[in-house]
Amino acid sequence: MKNEEASNKTISSLIKIAGEHFTEYGYFDVSLEKIAEEGKVTRGAVYHHFKSKKGLFTAVLESVQKDVAAQIEAEACKNTDPWQQLILGCVGFVKGANAKKNRRILLVDAPAVLGWDVWRKYDRENSMNSLKKHIYDLKTQGLLKDNVDAELMTFSISGALNELALACPENEKINDNFWENNTFFDAISLLVSGFRANP
Repeated sequence: MKNEEASNKTISSLIKIAGEHFTEYGYFDVSLEKIAEEGKVTRGAVYHHFKSKKGLFTAVLESVQKDVAAQIEAEACKNTDPWQQLILGCVGFVKGANAKKNRRILLVDAPAVLGWDVWRKYDRENSMNSLKKHIYDLKTQGLLKDNVDAELMTFSISGALNELALACPENEKINDNFWENNTFFDAISLLVSGFRANP
């Protein structure tokens, strides 16, 4: 049990350190030796836990996906109305994806390092999955037009959100005031309004 706890602690530490390095330098300029040194383990230990640099990056990406999912949930919970939760959750994705510790890993390096198909797979299993569940709930509640296909609506909104996230300025240009205006809220609200059943 102690060995398992120690192993899990090492893995968590390496993922945290690697996340900081990937954010700061980008995947292709990150050195596993530096990560191992900072984590006080051997390079062999890094390979033991993650098999490769790409394996370590994938673990970091999974951590980033969880962080973005938490941001989506936090934003959506600011309102109890299901339709407003959809909009706020979408805003949460754009904000979460653009957090300094996430943007480069999620939006820039992941598609290049893992390939588009793998990146989309992770997106479908995380952010898109949350969106899909909420959209199906809206359909069950009769809040979508009768002719709306929930699956196609999910892909439409998800694709638009990824583009919106990429349209944000670089991290250093984003401050608290950037998110206080209603630009993204209004854009998303107008985007999803076409799917809504008439009140």
